[in-house]
Amino acid sequence: MTGAEERKDTGARRSETMDVKVLLEKENIAKVLIKGTNTAFVNALRRQIMSGIPILSIDDVHIYENNGAMHDEMLCQRLSLIPLRMDAKSYKEGEKVKLVLEKEGPCTVYSKDIKSTDPKIEPADLNVPITKLAEGHRLRLEMDAAIGSGKMHSKWQAAIASYQELPTIVNDKGTKDKTYKADILEMLLDEKQRDIILKEGQAIEYDPTTFIFTIESHGNLTPKELFAAAIETLKAKCEDFRRELKNLS
Repeated sequence: MTGAEERKDTGARRSETMDVKVLLEKENIAKVLIKGTNTAFVNALRRQIMSGIPILSIDDVHIYENNGAMHDEMLCQRLSLIPLRMDAKSYKEGEKVKLVLEKEGPCTVYSKDIKSTDPKIEPADLNVPITKLAEGHRLRLEMDAAIGSGKMHSKWQAAIASYQELPTIVNDKGTKDKTYKADILEMLLDEKQRDIILKEGQAIEYDPTTFIFTIESHGNLTPKELFAAAIETLKAKCEDFRRELKNLS
């Protein structure tokens, strides 16, 4: 068996148990160490977080007055890309929430000026500039925020998710190099040091069963909520698939 075939075979095996450890949780970013799984699972988790988690986004805009410099179409696009913080348990896919925005210039219109009929719904970042209004300019509109998912449109993408196999420094004999003093995990978590500096005779090998999984939330839900929601959805999909298989027999 070649080295590539051996690595592929190792990655295909699944451990009886899976270990999950939070390495970093800061604002809207979380890094998680996942042991005892394979690329198929972590990629399914990544896709679910990016395209399968229902969140709120402004979908319809009813403009009653806009004599500012920004055209209606551009204004609607900017509004739709403002992440809305929400209670994930309160709304289901297809449901809507009404928001209003009314300002008179001279001023800069910010996301904090958007008011919701549901006090639990608000922009995730209150300081996003939307447009500027000069003297005598007015902006008056209503918006419908709807529940959707990233597979429908990027404005419903809850987060960016990525993963990488855990690297290990090995010597020319193929065993772990104990002379390498730096902690690999600390280096990978340190944004200032992204490159692993190798000495002569050292090489990098990757563990196909251990991954560093990164979630960068847009603010609609916390990384922890996104991770939990993705796991629950994947479990439900697997159960549905299992039932369909039983119906075929």
